[in-house]
Amino acid sequence: MIKFNEKNLDSAPTILVLGYFDGLHRGHQTLFDKARDLAAEKNASISVLTFPESPVLVFKKFNKDLFKHLTSPDKRLALFEEMGVDFLYLTDFTSHFAKLTSHDFIQKYVSHLTIAAIVVGFDYQFGSDHGDIGQFSDYESYQIAQVSDAGEKISSTRIRQAILDGDVSLANQLLGYDYEVSGIVVHGEARGRTIGYPTANIESKHYQYLPAIGVYIVDIEVSGVRYRGMASIGYNDTFGGKNKTLEVNIFDFHDEIYGETVTVYFLKLIRGMIKFDGVDALITQMNSDEKLSREF
Repeated sequence: MIKFNEKNLDSAPTILVLGYFDGLHRGHQTLFDKARDLAAEKNASISVLTFPESPVLVFKKFNKDLFKHLTSPDKRLALFEEMGVDFLYLTDFTSHFAKLTSHDFIQKYVSHLTIAAIVVGFDYQFGSDHGDIGQFSDYESYQIAQVSDAGEKISSTRIRQAILDGDVSLANQLLGYDYEVSGIVVHGEARGRTIGYPTANIESKHYQYLPAIGVYIVDIEVSGVRYRGMASIGYNDTFGGKNKTLEVNIFDFHDEIYGETVTVYFLKLIRGMIKFDGVDALITQMNSDEKLSREF
């Protein structure tokens, strides 16, 4: 992964894949299926030219959600590697970049690579003149058809909405892998241990989307080992808490892991948040949640 610089590019023939790729979902994956086929056919590498942040930041009034991603930087990099990408070139999407015409974009970026072929998605447009694949007439180019699920296109927007709605099952189906959030285990209120359900309180290190408030079946990876558990995203309403939290009760796990980085994989929503009349009712419900989670 390097910042795009015409003096610092690999000179061997390459299949160039263009797009933003937030989430690298099943729709995106079809582009890389084609890129791998072409790379094998032409004995070429695979390169991606993309942006670290969403282009939307340049066009919309700022709110902090515009910084959020479906994948952490580390996960995004790992997914690109899984897709067979050899060279990942990043360039910032700025006002100056947005003003480039498609011709300027080709001259400033594409022409400096030894292009064996170019692969883009069905809705790819670039440049201030909204150029399409026809602008790449000097290159062998492929535009990959839309991928649908349940009659609706697979898109990052659709996946984000599913996560915000708590429908992590749908999000995972569209992504082609389990949605995950990484973070550091920090000290919380420590109330869980008083009712037999100690939790790891996790503070995300990255701007990622947290699913809707509720209780989820999850897996959690600690020191390279994946455990089953159940997660609560909410405000601790039963105890009158006000801070939004991500807490995971890890099954059959008894170590202290403060300060460690862990990854939570969201598998299924169990229920929304309920305000309980007392601790006994809460414990009864948590026993039921645990049974569902272990059996999933």
